[in-house]
Amino acid sequence: MTATPGLALRCLALDALAVATSDALRHHGVDSMLLKGAGLARRLDTDRLYADVDLLVAPDTVTAAQDALLAAGYRPKLPPDLYDVGAYWHEQPWHAPGPLPLTMELHRGFAGVGDYDELWRSLRAGAQHLDLAGGHVLVPDAVGAALIAALHAASPHGFGKPARDLARALEVLPPDAWEAAGRLAVACDAVPAFTVGLGVLPAGVAVATRLGLSSTHGPSSAWLAARLSSPTAVGLAHLAELSGPGHRLRALSRLVLPLPVHLRLLDAGAHHGRWGLLWAYARRIGRHVGRLPRVLRELRTARRRHHA
Repeated sequence: MTATPGLALRCLALDALAVATSDALRHHGVDSMLLKGAGLARRLDTDRLYADVDLLVAPDTVTAAQDALLAAGYRPKLPPDLYDVGAYWHEQPWHAPGPLPLTMELHRGFAGVGDYDELWRSLRAGAQHLDLAGGHVLVPDAVGAALIAALHAASPHGFGKPARDLARALEVLPPDAWEAAGRLAVACDAVPAFTVGLGVLPAGVAVATRLGLSSTHGPSSAWLAARLSSPTAVGLAHLAELSGPGHRLRALSRLVLPLPVHLRLLDAGAHHGRWGLLWAYARRIGRHVGRLPRVLRELRTARRRHHA
């Protein structure tokens, strides 16, 4: 994407926000690290654009980080109940103070990572200082950047900007950085998503093969999500990957009948009283039923991948 003056100015504003937020957190004793944004752009030596600020903190400092953000005038974009439902969320969006509509994502982990504590310890151990917007932030080293690029490509919409970032990372980061990133993926329980992300591009498949990783080893849910499959197919694939009938039943109920606080984020009609909420549930079930032919095709494709 070509950087228009407006987009370039927005990125400068985001750089300033990254520094200001990092300073606000540091003032309250919370260490943080810029995961992507300007740090990744400079690491990859590219003029990539970005839409928000992603700051990672240690999982055990999340509450202190939230308090620091509230004290500095930041406001959560989503209802707090959303993060009380389970322990699986890895990022929380916040409105930044000031006249511009800027978003800061507070991370305690990253999508595809099973051990958030180890992710923080590993990335923090190799973190480097980056001079930015008149201040400084911490950013991952080349190994951390390789891991993040691959994990991001495994996320939904991985075929867009994340795939371009991964292509550039595969081009400029040395082989030993990818080998170390593979070991880091093992340490923080992220091998399946790491493998799926690399599998988005032929050059990534070559790296995965060199590291002894097979594209069939990643979970079907992550593989489908990275290829912009329907949410229903991704949800059902994830359901099949869970262990135990209790976990599967809870996941199925959340897929078909999410909590009201979740549904109101997805369907504006759910805000219109009890009947509005009931109609929103009915619409959601109808959408799942309408997607079944596509869902079955996508699940068959994912199943064939394991037998290729």
